[in-house]
Amino acid sequence: MIRRTFTMLPGVGRRTDRRIRREGIERWDDFLERRGVRFASPARNALWCGLLERWRDALADGDEKFFHQHLPRPEHWRLYEVFGDGLAFLDIETTGQAPPNDETTVVGVYRGGELTQLVAGRDLSGDAVDGVLAGVKLLVTFFGVSFDLPFLQKEFSWLRFDLPHYDLCFAAKRLGIQGGLKKVERLYGLQRDADVAGMDGYDAVKLWQAHVHGATGALEKLLRYNAADTVNLAALADIIYERLCAAERPAGGAAERRQ
Repeated sequence: MIRRTFTMLPGVGRRTDRRIRREGIERWDDFLERRGVRFASPARNALWCGLLERWRDALADGDEKFFHQHLPRPEHWRLYEVFGDGLAFLDIETTGQAPPNDETTVVGVYRGGELTQLVAGRDLSGDAVDGVLAGVKLLVTFFGVSFDLPFLQKEFSWLRFDLPHYDLCFAAKRLGIQGGLKKVERLYGLQRDADVAGMDGYDAVKLWQAHVHGATGALEKLLRYNAADTVNLAALADIIYERLCAAERPAGGAAERRQ
């Protein structure tokens, strides 16, 4: 879908984007082949063509930092398939205390079909988080823009998440879907194992407290809960991406999605 959007160009909003399409231009290559659109001045067309060539080169190079800097955050979802081999799904658990006493307890990262869980007091550190995310080109979270990433940066101030971020919470809102992760999962029929089904963030806080006080099995259940939070992001990301694509897909149908 990234090759079918023009709204990142200066002066191009949704109305102008539609105007471009009314000239039969659906992709960057169409625009570049025609060297612009009829309604724009030669100088504006030259500017837009130059920028599209830069974007096309960055895409070919897999330059995630370029897109982090230049693609508006609400449009990062469009990179989901482009950076499919460099995805990481992230979810954290915390102590639930009021600032400044709140701390991260578990960081779950699911990438390449493998789940890594970093645990406070065992192997969780800023270096460990940085290491598990090395080489990632697109980060996927649920409400991570407002919670997970700022929380990690508060605790590990030198961490930098200078890569595109597909936040499923705000992507779902773009589809008119409100609510937290569990509600959206249920809406799309995603299941959890029986022993963690129905749990929420407060349950995770209580499990950590129980673990700190020596309760047998509390940490293991917390990790199963975090695993569900983290791994389910992958299935949910697929579903929401497909629906966002469908909302913008032209009459040509599914074949247009991967262009």
